[in-house]
Amino acid sequence: MYFKSHLKFLGFALAGMFICQQTQAEIVIATTRIIYKENSKNVDVRIENRGRSPLLLQTWMDTGDKNEDPSKIVVPFTITPPISRLDPKRGQTVTFVYTGSQALPKDRESVFWFNALEVPPKPSDAQRQDASILQMAFRTRIKFFWRPEGIGGDLASASAIEKIKWSIVRENGKAGVQAANNSPFHVSYSSATLTVQGKKYDVKVDMVRPFSQSTFSVEGLNTIPSGSRLDYNAINDYGGLIKGNVVL
Repeated sequence: MYFKSHLKFLGFALAGMFICQQTQAEIVIATTRIIYKENSKNVDVRIENRGRSPLLLQTWMDTGDKNEDPSKIVVPFTITPPISRLDPKRGQTVTFVYTGSQALPKDRESVFWFNALEVPPKPSDAQRQDASILQMAFRTRIKFFWRPEGIGGDLASASAIEKIKWSIVRENGKAGVQAANNSPFHVSYSSATLTVQGKKYDVKVDMVRPFSQSTFSVEGLNTIPSGSRLDYNAINDYGGLIKGNVVL
């Protein structure tokens, strides 16, 4: 019953609209990322309803495909509760427990995504008669990192950002920059700009996985000369920004 109901509401969220008053997300998750350390018994995350109406909250995790059928997703974690009612101005603690049903790498972080879907209350008869009323089911999706005990903690994670090696590349006839991550941590970026001869260009940055490389495109450039400066905003364990720059 859970997954059938879950999929129905997920379909509403992806479609984007149905009838009622709510036009913006009402729930607030207390963090922008979740880090589950291996030696932790569980991890708790607080979710609050900042709106004026009760909501149905459904939660699940995925492995990277945001459109994947939740009934087919297999992850080594449980979430309690998977479904709950959130009254206005009240909160709910969601608890994550590592089940060990899947062995995760011990030499690097593993990444998953936590999904929280808020479904507003059924519209009243009066609201149904108002054709200008719009209702939306909102889905929030944030990263969830499982961190093995042996790779280090917060300080090591922050230092991984400084150790990224940047270089100029060219793929499919387009210029780009490559980030090489030789650490066991995921390094995420919120934004970056490349300065070439005094002119700034946006770089489409994202996340670089452990012991891997990621190439990011640069809008409006066919070639990148040596000596260009890259300024970036990386994201730390607490969702804060770490600013840095490098000359390529």
